Amino acid sequence: MISDEDGKLFKQLANGWVPYSILVGPDGKVVLFESEFQEAGFTAAVEKLFEEPAADTGGAKPALQPVPRRARGSWGANILILGGGSGGLVAAHHLRRKLPKSHKITVLDRSPNHLFQSSLLWHSVGLRRAEQIQRPLADLARKGVEFINEPVVEIDPAAGQVRTPSQEIDFDFLVIALGAELDPDEVMGFEEMALNLYDLEGTARIKAALDAFDGGKVGVIITDMPFKCPAAPYEAALLVESYLRKRGIRERSEVHIYTPEHQPMPIAGPAMGEALTKVLEKHDIHYHPLFTFEWFSPGDGTIVHSGGDPEKVDLVLAVPPHRAPEVIRYSGLMGSSGWVHVDHNTLQTEHEGVYAIGDVNNIRLANGKNLPMAGVFAHYEAEVVAERIAAEINGEEAGAQFTGKGYCWFELGDGKAAFAGGNFYVEPEPKVRMYPPLRAWHLSKVLFEKWWLRHWF
Repeated sequence: MISDEDGKLFKQLANGWVPYSILVGPDGKVVLFESEFQEAGFTAAVEKLFEEPAADTGGAKPALQPVPRRARGSWGANILILGGGSGGLVAAHHLRRKLPKSHKITVLDRSPNHLFQSSLLWHSVGLRRAEQIQRPLADLARKGVEFINEPVVEIDPAAGQVRTPSQEIDFDFLVIALGAELDPDEVMGFEEMALNLYDLEGTARIKAALDAFDGGKVGVIITDMPFKCPAAPYEAALLVESYLRKRGIRERSEVHIYTPEHQPMPIAGPAMGEALTKVLEKHDIHYHPLFTFEWFSPGDGTIVHSGGDPEKVDLVLAVPPHRAPEVIRYSGLMGSSGWVHVDHNTLQTEHEGVYAIGDVNNIRLANGKNLPMAGVFAHYEAEVVAERIAAEINGEEAGAQFTGKGYCWFELGDGKAAFAGGNFYVEPEPKVRMYPPLRAWHLSKVLFEKWWLRHWF
């Protein structure tokens, strides 16, 4: 037992209420070592413990090698991109720009539209309409990219094939950009009591609920970790606070944020967490860190947690659990973390020519925590993957590498935003700087949104 009265050790080891999950096999070797608890990954690791060991043929164990597939020629490659989100769009655009038209580039997505996820927060308080933050993926045809509007049913990376409900698609290169699936059904009472901050229907319902709200307690709650866009729940609380002031009901309202994290955006370091905590205090937003959420109780309108009495809340805005898409779980691509493990520089999986970018992958940082789920990382990872695929097809050396750099805007409401950026690959801790709130930062985010929706389509 080690004394940790001031919590310094916990803050160093923990990414929320759960410190590192460590699973040790009967031989004393560590089977799983993760900074967040993911049931799917933990289950897979436990199952691995009970697998029949392979016969010992003697000699040293060979290093893990990429699984070879059929030869890929430069004469006309089929490049398949799964997902039309941030990473998928950028990968398709850069590949098309770098390769002759003899090479086929296809984007596959179950949704007919690309949704600019960052603008969901503005949609939730009436600053955007749904049609303003979406674009038809079929418009990619104008860029020389084929679009197939179907879900992925099966991925066979070794055979170089993806199956949909209607067809089997061969590929020479595969870019998996499926993102994280939202799983609100996993949370008891979510559908009856909570409004989803992370989808278009949910943010539309939030706007309607805020318009009908006449005062009381608003709670923004993070139900599970990890989750994409680490700043979003805090931005949501600030935007709601601003909206309530504009409606003239702030004095009879409270805004609370409940999180399993020990500080806001812990991966960005203590200075960032302290700065954001002060922002919340300035706006009189009640902050509840290390909140051990268990379930929603619609009958009495409370949030049940293990740390004390249930919290009575009149309006709940929630971050649902995030999981790897089901098709990943049965593809052989999912690692012990519950996500796709990739080389942190090249983004390649253990299968040659198969890459995973954005929220679907898992990259361990030098401090033992994981690279956050954020669109900016999907963007930069996509550029690296496109460079590497194009170089291989063109017979050039593939030198592009992901460097861990990223940035984000932080909306405060009232037409102001802060800005943060840095390098998450720096050792021993990510080096991130936050710039003071300005109207100019908010305007730059507006301009970026407009550029994004125009540039890729």
